[in-house]
Amino acid sequence: MKKKIYAGTYTGTGSEGIYTFSFEDGILSDPALLCKIDNPKYINLTDGVIAAAADVRGGSGIALVSREGEILDTISYERRTSCYIGRNGNRLYTANYHDGTVSMAEIREDNTLKFIRTELIREGAGCHQVLFHEDKVLVPCLFLDRVIIFDADLNRLASIHFNHGTGPRHGIFSKDGSYLYLASELSNELFVIRTDTWEITDSISILPNGEKNRRDTAAIRLSDDEKHLYVSTRTMDIISVVALEDHKPALIQTVSCGGRHPRDFTLCEGYLLSANRFTNDVVSFKLNEDGTVGEKVSSVSVPEAVSLAFE
Repeated sequence: MKKKIYAGTYTGTGSEGIYTFSFEDGILSDPALLCKIDNPKYINLTDGVIAAAADVRGGSGIALVSREGEILDTISYERRTSCYIGRNGNRLYTANYHDGTVSMAEIREDNTLKFIRTELIREGAGCHQVLFHEDKVLVPCLFLDRVIIFDADLNRLASIHFNHGTGPRHGIFSKDGSYLYLASELSNELFVIRTDTWEITDSISILPNGEKNRRDTAAIRLSDDEKHLYVSTRTMDIISVVALEDHKPALIQTVSCGGRHPRDFTLCEGYLLSANRFTNDVVSFKLNEDGTVGEKVSSVSVPEAVSLAFE
């Protein structure tokens, strides 16, 4: 089935904003500029509307963009661009790595934006993602070695603590919400966390030969059948494949991302698409029946792609 893929980018060295291209049977089409906008670092596509953490109105904040590329509304509320945006219902949440903040806005019925509030965690906390679990909001803070747990209105409730130098970055929940799988940027580990107690039940290195502390682990995705996790590491330009059995992880493969600096990747129709920022490309790989990454199928040039989304 043909899919339309959207790519968020860093602008200034060839990119002009959000790009789009089609994908079918592993083949990627030539990209086109969808929307000219500054630094749409991370994008979220829900109900046909793209929400981008971007530079807008002389500052930084959120841009709301239609799937046809029309800018519906923008709001500016911070000095530097957030690195992540997530949507939960009609609310948008952004995580700001540099400022150590998490912010919340609302999408109104007419597709306009209303800013609600910013919560300072700590200057330089390295806030890297926003995750949603039941009525809670979780924010991994890389330089605090903690995941901060909030209620939906950003009131602090609790924290998940990690060893010094771990650097929690991105996570994903099991479909039933009973487990959180979390990748650490600094120690290059995968953690398995029970959500009823927020207890870490297991952890493994996602690098070859059990290496750790090489830095720059980035994105994490879960297969539709929940049998495999995929994790990217930018310093080594690899995708790691982890098998899951009863939530017990085992590293089964590390493979080249097909370029340099796999900041983000996504799983689509039995393929893995890697956004390689430093080689300015998106590369598709066939996924084998055993969950491992197979042969390279296609690649297209996308300048400084750092996030991918599709419906």
